[in-house]
Amino acid sequence: MKIRPLYSCLIILALIFGSASCAKKIVYSTPDAKSASGLPGHKAADPQKALQRYTKYLETSRVGDPGRGEAWRNTVGSAVQLGEYELAEKNLQAWQAENKTATSSWDWNQANAQLLLARKGKDAYVGYLIDLAGRTDLDWTTREAAGMELVDHFWAIPEYGLAFDTMGFIYKAAPDDATRGALEADALRRAESLPADELRKILASALDADPSAYPWSMVVWARSMKLLTQDRDNWAAVWPSLSTIVRSGGLANREFFAAQLRALEQEMGTVRQSLVLLLPLSGPYAQVGWKIAKGADTAWRESRAQTEAPAIKLINTESPTFLEELRAVSGVPIIGGPLRKEIWGQIRLAGLHRTSRFLTFMPSVEDEGKEAWRFFSTPADQVRAVIRGCEQLGITSYAILHPQDRFGTAMTDIFREQAGILGARISTVRGYDIQNPPTWGKAVAAILGASGAKDTLNPEPPFQAVFLPDSLFRVQQLAPLFHYYEETRLIFLGPQLWGQSVNEANLETQYFDLTLFPGAWSTDLTSQSAQSLKRGMEDGGGEEADMWAALGYDFVRFTALLGGGQSSVSAFNQALAEAASRMPWTLAPMHWDAGQASQDLFLFQPTRSGMIRADMEKIRQAREQRQIRREKRRIQLQNKKQQG
Repeated sequence: MKIRPLYSCLIILALIFGSASCAKKIVYSTPDAKSASGLPGHKAADPQKALQRYTKYLETSRVGDPGRGEAWRNTVGSAVQLGEYELAEKNLQAWQAENKTATSSWDWNQANAQLLLARKGKDAYVGYLIDLAGRTDLDWTTREAAGMELVDHFWAIPEYGLAFDTMGFIYKAAPDDATRGALEADALRRAESLPADELRKILASALDADPSAYPWSMVVWARSMKLLTQDRDNWAAVWPSLSTIVRSGGLANREFFAAQLRALEQEMGTVRQSLVLLLPLSGPYAQVGWKIAKGADTAWRESRAQTEAPAIKLINTESPTFLEELRAVSGVPIIGGPLRKEIWGQIRLAGLHRTSRFLTFMPSVEDEGKEAWRFFSTPADQVRAVIRGCEQLGITSYAILHPQDRFGTAMTDIFREQAGILGARISTVRGYDIQNPPTWGKAVAAILGASGAKDTLNPEPPFQAVFLPDSLFRVQQLAPLFHYYEETRLIFLGPQLWGQSVNEANLETQYFDLTLFPGAWSTDLTSQSAQSLKRGMEDGGGEEADMWAALGYDFVRFTALLGGGQSSVSAFNQALAEAASRMPWTLAPMHWDAGQASQDLFLFQPTRSGMIRADMEKIRQAREQRQIRREKRRIQLQNKKQQG
């Protein structure tokens, strides 16, 4: 169903921005230029005649004549068109010698950029313009013109995401609200010129982009308007994004966007949201449950300070009456939780799983994407993260050394499955009895092909990394065995489980400097959302943020984007995917495909003082050094054998 045209408001926007820009007009050439030329640089219809005409003018006119700047610019541009790069360079230098301030002007720099593009290609051209736009010693007119030329370059390729990225770079450096307002108008105009699906692709490919902040907020706004124009039933889905942009987008023209949102709310109604969290608030899992609840409360307090936030109701899943409480809120669009499989089984048995849409905090759920959904990572996400990390190191072949228990066997199967999907090779798989530590050395020797004989190196292994799906405590006993057999080059890969005990592990770091394991939360994140969570947790009771708090925090913020008013499963699945692309994550980013969730987990290294983000370059260098030592050791043993 169509609604009345919403883009008529853009005319109002143009008027508002137009009046604001009177205070500071955007200029893409120096103020004394007689005419603006096409970008990049001057393009003459007949460059040979233009070169002759302007060269003659420079020869017959006096230094200081007002037309000489344009003449120099056009001689450079015409020479570049003719492929006479040495002449173009000579004219640039002569221009600079005649006018000591020329190199600060946009005309001179644009001509130089044009020469760079022709001579050295796009990378040199782009790098020059980025540097120019960032130079604080130049006046704003030159910096802005350089940035906008780069925007136009990316737009023409077309690389729309890079164009918007560049506009964000310019916006951050803009000197005043009038300039920022004009940039908002330009970004919105550009976004409005693209189809809704193209805007979706731009947002999906924009890494670490905050959809509530410029320039991405303009992309979200334009796309939301297009979705509304297509069908007013999209109102519940787009309202959260529009509301977030107005209340926290930090826009120079906030009042315009606020007025437009109010007009839409008057026409289609204010969207009211409510939220239920199913958490263990007593019993053995209470600490986890309350951490999720406090993270959710932090997000709620943030939203309440700016707008009418969705009410949050907590239901204790350890209470004997939790099913009755759940029945009482049936019909709430979205419910978060539960955390445990046993509780989910009770909900399904009671037939309550179809009364609302559940985003569970579990690694797996039956009928995912149809009757239930996840807001949590899977073991496959863990495996995928470490394999992709190894790909950065050039590693494609693996061994698996696993405990002969349910967890180790299950993770081994998942590793095999994901390795096949990602094109990795598994050369060796071996289990060990967790109840019989004395046999672990034989298991390590077996996968290395080591004899244990004195002064004998084990054969070169057909793998470069070993997956160890066990507790960090037991791996601390396994790792030294590899070094005992003088194999120090292998990358050790572990499960997310290691993050729970690394702070108390008292590691011997020489065994773990070539180690990777995944995690969903990093304490050193500097994003605005991560800082807000940390600050909010501190203000709310002095607690430290962790993965569980981040889960509750992101859940509330994500469901605000999601809306929950979708009438069908397919519409809900699509809304999940779209909300994920707009979400400024605190946790590792999540994605949904046909309602099935996946998470791009972070990679960590264990250290004596805890877990740190993996430094892949440092690992690469350490591995190379160990390879050199291995080769020296091989030569040493070879020489010793010959001497003996």
